[in-house]
Amino acid sequence: MRLIAFGAEATGVIAIGQLATGVLAIGQLATGVIAIGQLSRGVVAFGQLSLGIVTAGQLSVGVAWAGGIGIGGTAGPGLVFGLMGRLRVRPHVQFERAPVRRMRGTFVRAVLGLAVAALVWFVAIDPLLHDLTRVGGVFRSPPHVLR
Repeated sequence: MRLIAFGAEATGVIAIGQLATGVLAIGQLATGVIAIGQLSRGVVAFGQLSLGIVTAGQLSVGVAWAGGIGIGGTAGPGLVFGLMGRLRVRPHVQFERAPVRRMRGTFVRAVLGLAVAALVWFVAIDPLLHDLTRVGGVFRSPPHVLR
């Protein structure tokens, strides 16, 4: 298990550099549970073109929440298209008169939400789980070679 890693393809619990992979990954193309940087992806991602479950930054796509410009399950600050609306502290009741329009909108939101969830799974979460659990990855050291 690598605790701290630096470099172009850093892999460790704390990884800093391009193509960083770890629990806390900082840098371009960062992949981690917490990823910070351009093209970051993971569970919690911050930065330009971030992709994950909770994201913040320019052009972010988040399954649960997104802040900045992008698509999210719930919308934070910025120009976010919230599939389920804005995240509110107090419940807000809104009545509509046309139930057909509401059902059509709910169907479109559900399909778009599933598409975003599939995108996040295949692009962010699945590679992250692979890099965390593979031999020679973050938590499993490569086998010792006898000389």
